[in-house]
Order: sequence, then structure tokens, then C-alpha cells
Amino acid sequence: MAVSRRNLLRNSILGAIAFAAAPFRVWGSQKESGKKSGQSNVDNAGWEHLNRAAFDKVVGTGFKVTPVSGTGSSVWLRLLSVQDLPALAPVDTGSMAVPPKQTSPTIGLSGFMLSFLGTLPKPLPQGTYVFEHPELGKFSLLIVPSAPGGQTYTAVIARVP
Repeated sequence: MAVSRRNLLRNSILGAIAFAAAPFRVWGSQKESGKKSGQSNVDNAGWEHLNRAAFDKVVGTGFKVTPVSGTGSSVWLRLLSVQDLPALAPVDTGSMAVPPKQTSPTIGLSGFMLSFLGTLPKPLPQGTYVFEHPELGKFSLLIVPSAPGGQTYTAVIARVP
């Protein structure tokens, strides 16, 4: 089969249209509630109330924690502490082999770290979990084990203005 310029251009245009239409096909297949299939019923739109003061008020209380995937049972973690994020270290461009042509503006970052304690037979792996609390509601957080085999977990909430 000989390939002509006309066939090549026609097939290229059809391929480009199909590629460009893929996001619309995915958006159209979402459920009525606006959630993607397989996504949990967590409303993360209201993060404004999840500030440091709100978490400071509930230090020492328990959170019901469920994997986002929905597979697995719920466990309870206790909030141990709320700490400020460490200060960002300035970049030393003088130590670079090839210094940047222009420097980027300083980014203002605010946030805090949450430390949780679990008393589980098997530690939770790093991952995103749905947290439920009577005062704070239902939200998702990524937690990271603080030590291998340990029962303490850290979540970081960072906000870039």
C-alpha cells in the first residue's frame, strides 16, 4: 500500500482530533455527583477550616482513618502534635557548577505538620487516607511513617499563597 501525502495528512489530522478529544471523553464519563469513578465521597473543597488553630484544638483526640481506595478496614490514629514547618533554606547559587541566568522570586510558604500515633498490629504504609473527626469533618491526607516499623505518622499541610 502506497502512502500519499494526502492520506498521511488526513490520518494525522484525525489522530490529532482524537488526541484532543480524549479529555472531553473523560470529563463526560464522570458521575452525576462530579466525582470520578473510584473516587471516595470526600469533599476537599472546604480546606479553609482545616487550619493550624483547628488542629491545635483537637490535639490528643482520635481520627478514624480509612484507605482512600475503600479496601481495608478503618483504624484509629491519635493526633500527637501540631508543629510549624521548618524554615526554607536559601539556595546558594555560588556553589552551583552552572549558576542560573536569573534568580526566581522567593516563594512564601505557610503550613504545619501533624504527628499521629497508632497502636496497630501492623503499621500503615505510606499513602493517602480519609480522615474523619467529629469537629473537623471528613478530609483526605497523605501520611508518611516517621520510622520503619514505627507507629508514628506525619502529614504536612503546606499552602503557597
